[in-house]
Amino acid sequence: MEMHAAKEIKGTVTIPPSPDLFLLTLAMALVTGCKTRISPFCATPQSLGWIEAFKPGAIITVEQDSCLIEPGNENSPWIPRLSYAEIPYRDFIVFLLLGHCNALVIESVPPKRLERWSRLASKAGCALREDALDGVQTLVLDKKDQFKIPDVSVDIDEVHPFLGMALGLRRPVDFVIDQVFSSPARQAFVAFGIECVVKNNTHNKDEDPLLRRLRFMKTGKKSEGPLMFSVAADFSRPFPAEAAVTVPGDDVFASLMILAKCLVAKGSLVIKNAGLESWNTQILQLLKTMGGAIGTQETHTCSFGSVGTVVVQKMNAFGRKVDCRPYWCFAPVLPSMAVMAAFAQGQTVFRNLQELREDEPDGIGQLIACVSALGARYGEMPDGIVIEGSKQFDGFDLVDPLPASVAAAFAVAALKCRGKTGIADDCIVKRWPDFQETLFSLCEFKE
Repeated sequence: MEMHAAKEIKGTVTIPPSPDLFLLTLAMALVTGCKTRISPFCATPQSLGWIEAFKPGAIITVEQDSCLIEPGNENSPWIPRLSYAEIPYRDFIVFLLLGHCNALVIESVPPKRLERWSRLASKAGCALREDALDGVQTLVLDKKDQFKIPDVSVDIDEVHPFLGMALGLRRPVDFVIDQVFSSPARQAFVAFGIECVVKNNTHNKDEDPLLRRLRFMKTGKKSEGPLMFSVAADFSRPFPAEAAVTVPGDDVFASLMILAKCLVAKGSLVIKNAGLESWNTQILQLLKTMGGAIGTQETHTCSFGSVGTVVVQKMNAFGRKVDCRPYWCFAPVLPSMAVMAAFAQGQTVFRNLQELREDEPDGIGQLIACVSALGARYGEMPDGIVIEGSKQFDGFDLVDPLPASVAAAFAVAALKCRGKTGIADDCIVKRWPDFQETLFSLCEFKE
């Protein structure tokens, strides 16, 4: 893909449906046994590849603007086969399928990630082992009858694997975490008749309301000590026979369009069908703390919450510190946030990215290599990145294959770079076949 500097970006863009939430819903439909219609649906090489991977376990029919999943007989065992690099919400989906199917084939699992999954399984009383099925490396979940969430407080980044495992095994769960739990998985539960209750355990009912009010006025805190929340869900109850799930726009694609408008100030761009829930608006929250004026308007709701329109006004961004926790909220849009940081004044620090160290190649190293190619100054930490912003860079080249979110974010960065930029676009085309055409239709390029 060849990119050039843009002098104006304007028009209206409608974000295509999220492929990540399509896969999450597809996996949940197979596990719950619900006949499920997912809409809207966009047939891309990536989504069609996922359908092929799940066909042994269901009859999947692609219609004009929807996809119908009719799960097969539970007594007919099958083993899903997926590519590690292409699994979104990886911890939740992997443990969901392991709990349900007992075994799972995942191509190219990095050893560090496998070690982490083994620790998580062990922490929940189970065991994860490697096996060979017809000469193919397979992950197998053992000791399923001993599954139990620890009584101690659960780290927020462990919630997804534990919930996925519990749903796959159809077990009730009840545990405590130290921050509010908001995720697409929790919202998808509703469509399948599952209630996931989150309660604030910090509030002391016996405390004098006046004393609580005085403490809040003095410290800004409603209670003493750390916040604690209980999470409870009963996955052992029967699921409904049918479910209808509507998905919002792709949060990764939305982040790219928002990034493009931030970098190219001239013109007016209206972004439609963008998710507006707390777990998929991380880039909007970052831009607001950077000093940007962001306008949002809810237009409708879907199975994953509020959806609406986003308008970005001209901004002069300043660097900020970003705590990327829980990781699943930041992972999809982190590349766009990193590019935004490269054009902001001062330093932006991203922390709690240690999960990227488990990938091969190293996820932090891969992102830093792209930042370096762009020309920004950077620093590397064991669990994060420091990026020193600048207003202008020259064109650059990224010739090695990169994840779609990374490659596309740096393709958008080229809109504000002098000269020509070349980006390897294999993964971009697989996820968004019309990405370049859509972007070019909105841009007026410099001569």
